[in-house]
Amino acid sequence: MTKHYPLDRRTFLMASAGAAIGTWTQAQTKQIKVGVIGCGSVSGSYLPVMKASPYVELVSACDLIVSRAEERARRFNIPHVYPNIEEMLKGPDFDLLVNLTSMPSHFPVNKRGLEAGKNVWSEKPMATEVTNARVLMRIAGERKQGFWAAPITVLSPQFKFMAETLASGKLGKVTAAHAHYGHEGVLWSAWFFQKGGGSLYDLGVYNVTTLTGLLGPAKAVVGMTGICTPMRKLTDGTEVKVEVADNEMLIMDHGNGVLSHVQSGYNYGSADGHSGKTDQHTIDFWGTEGDMHLCGYDWGPHGVDVATLKEAGKRFAEDPAGYQWQNGGAHIAECLATGQKSLITPEHGFHVLEVMAACHESQRTGRRINIESTFHWPLFS
Repeated sequence: MTKHYPLDRRTFLMASAGAAIGTWTQAQTKQIKVGVIGCGSVSGSYLPVMKASPYVELVSACDLIVSRAEERARRFNIPHVYPNIEEMLKGPDFDLLVNLTSMPSHFPVNKRGLEAGKNVWSEKPMATEVTNARVLMRIAGERKQGFWAAPITVLSPQFKFMAETLASGKLGKVTAAHAHYGHEGVLWSAWFFQKGGGSLYDLGVYNVTTLTGLLGPAKAVVGMTGICTPMRKLTDGTEVKVEVADNEMLIMDHGNGVLSHVQSGYNYGSADGHSGKTDQHTIDFWGTEGDMHLCGYDWGPHGVDVATLKEAGKRFAEDPAGYQWQNGGAHIAECLATGQKSLITPEHGFHVLEVMAACHESQRTGRRINIESTFHWPLFS
């Protein structure tokens, strides 16, 4: 039997003291009990946001490398630590499973969480195979469990502004869009370069979510992918053979003659860096009456430039007002606590996965691939 790893007495008392201080707040706000699985790099961004949320009560931390879960638990006063999901599910109950594991692990972890009756928030994508994603959608539907997957680009104020601008007709008939996101590669883990990884699932997924969210579901996809750097040296010195594409391009047909293009890769150096805080345009739209450009990456945008045949270019910028890419778990907890409906839907997440998988199928077969799935659109009335 796998051992449950409880916190030591000192950490437990710290957590209890924190809970006592927050008693008044908790009495005023419904809190969602959260179990976090995957205590690696991404959890370092997620946990501070969830800890600060009045809608979140962090109950359990889980990681196959127990020391990582223990470190996160000490830092964020999480009372229970587990070495695997089965042990965590036997522990104190929680309402929402936040899955921050590696991409190849998303499907089995999401499936187990849904089967156990948990609402599930998953980092992107929800699975790496469309057939597996269908299984998750079926389980969630049958059990009436909440199920959502990152990214959350549709929640940014810049996304809303772009959606409203496109809907207003200010740019005329929108005909084309381009998006890109890439860097020199993630070198702290081998799985990024192995089956289930790759630059499109890791990076291009943001752009596919944004473009389908703004232009509507894709009807068909053409893709071309390749491996530019066959071997990678990780930060620990390990050399890894690259098994999946590290340079990927896809074209989406959104219907009515509207086309968009996504470019992603692990071979992109940038003098401006890749923080997304520069003024570089990463998403561009062209219409018959004007153009629009997103400043910074769509996971952390900070402005939108718009110019038309009748008006000189202007910058729209708005305070993110709480938006940040790592806010998914806290956002869903708030939705569960308050009953508000999220703009993020499992149908959109599934559609994005099908589009990315179709890019790979197009490369394999040399064919244009039709897309079967859809989702409710437009996102804003």
